[in-house]
Amino acid sequence: MDSRIQQLNELTDEVAKNMLQSVIDKKRKLDKINEKEKKVRWLLLICLALICLYIFLSFQQLSLITYHAFFSFVLSSFSHLVMILIVFSLYYYLLEIRKKSEKTEKEFHDLRCEVIQKSPNLWGDEEKWEARQHVFSMMKKEYGVNLYYENK
Repeated sequence: MDSRIQQLNELTDEVAKNMLQSVIDKKRKLDKINEKEKKVRWLLLICLALICLYIFLSFQQLSLITYHAFFSFVLSSFSHLVMILIVFSLYYYLLEIRKKSEKTEKEFHDLRCEVIQKSPNLWGDEEKWEARQHVFSMMKKEYGVNLYYENK
């Protein structure tokens, strides 16, 4: 459990701490997946740019540009096929990461909404209800998790 969550002894009970820790874990997982998606997207764009540059420079040497010449050029070398395979593999990997990101984002949002909906039960009495403000502001400031509203 995070040290900041453990320091909330008088402000929350163990159930609330576990729920807050789960939200933090989901947020970290989502951030990690989003960062990975960004890196793969940039890698794919760089690969595409390099391949386009390579094709452009190679076709400048050819005098006749037709579809037949293009396909002959692409199929003439094993390295050309490997480049195409790399691009398609990166694209497929990017799609898989995107699906995983959407699933994790939905799980994070659902868990966050559950904490918001159960906050009257978790901070039931008047004294704890005022401490709830401190917990929510700490979650927003430290972890970037908004527990004030259900909408993103």
